[in-house]
Amino acid sequence: MGSQHPDHIDFAGDYNLKGIVIQNHAGKGGNFGGEGGANIQPLVQELNIYEGITQSAVYGTLVVIDATNLIGNLPIQGTERILFKLSTPGAQDDLQTSVDASELTGHPFYVYKITNRQLSGSGILTYTLHFGSREFMRNLRTKVSKAYEGTIDRMVAEIFADKKGLDSRKTINLEETRNQDKVVIPNMRPLDAIDMLAKRALPKTTNGAGYYFYETTKGFHFRSWESMCVTQGVFSRP
Repeated sequence: MGSQHPDHIDFAGDYNLKGIVIQNHAGKGGNFGGEGGANIQPLVQELNIYEGITQSAVYGTLVVIDATNLIGNLPIQGTERILFKLSTPGAQDDLQTSVDASELTGHPFYVYKITNRQLSGSGILTYTLHFGSREFMRNLRTKVSKAYEGTIDRMVAEIFADKKGLDSRKTINLEETRNQDKVVIPNMRPLDAIDMLAKRALPKTTNGAGYYFYETTKGFHFRSWESMCVTQGVFSRP
């Protein structure tokens, strides 16, 4: 259910979603309805986005009811881009309460799998498109083999931004670590390498242990469990 009035909420669960564009390999620009893209919002039955502190990258699904043979005409082969802007009415410009997967101001998602294909008697095809963030896709086809030295948070920052590593252009919230180390990453995927480093990390400002590396629709985080259990981001809870 979308909102009839984009500036205020009419019903619980209202949202603003002006289009869901899928763009093939030849697509240009990334503007909604523009060259190389098709607005599939009328065909989409469900849009799901998943994030959490136990998963390193954001991913999601689109359940599509396809009566126009989009899957064959586009065609959908994998790595197509998904572009949309999802927000709460009255909060279109608030980055903290919206999901911006547009090209100009956000970060598009990428299709990596199609499942649950079902053909009805009327010739309508239903299927689920699985999509992930750019880093999710980058991690599938990249390996890191390198020796690192220094604090753990600096190692994470290097893998995160390295063009031969995760090559991310997104913001990352890094909590400093107190321990230094020498680590050899033995031909591992970037997200697996960072998860391995997270298990060794110790926070600089507390005596706690245990780090998490995860992505939300607002960026990446490398932070200690203890930092999540404080008030106002600073004061330890009793």
